[in-house]
Amino acid sequence: MLLLAERWCDCSPRIRCGVWLSMLLLLVLMVSFARNTQPGSASPIPLAAQWQKTLPLRGPVIPLSDMISAPFSALDFDRPESSLLSWQPSGHGGELALSTDWAAIPALFARLAERRQAIRGFSIKPEQQRLTLTLQLEAIGDD
Repeated sequence: MLLLAERWCDCSPRIRCGVWLSMLLLLVLMVSFARNTQPGSASPIPLAAQWQKTLPLRGPVIPLSDMISAPFSALDFDRPESSLLSWQPSGHGGELALSTDWAAIPALFARLAERRQAIRGFSIKPEQQRLTLTLQLEAIGDD
């Protein structure tokens, strides 16, 4: 640190003034940029404009507590697009193993949410023609 201070003092007044002016200009540019990117500014940035177009398109938000949920059964997941490999219950949840296709996985997550099951962890492993999906589940709201 002492070496830096000595170098600063060894510089000519013209160089020190130039460095100070450069730092001041950089600070003014940063403040100006920050002011123009705030949400309430006169000219919104393109990303904010995209969100303003997208938000009216979303549907009504239904709280999870108001959803009518079907009771959970591991046998509900034995379907043509996903076959049940194993279900090991434990406490308020368990481990569900399914053999499934890649395209069926999002629907499985949605079906679990309808049955008020939280996914605490999952893994996907490739098998011969399908995937093995292992889910660690926990029931939501069961006290």
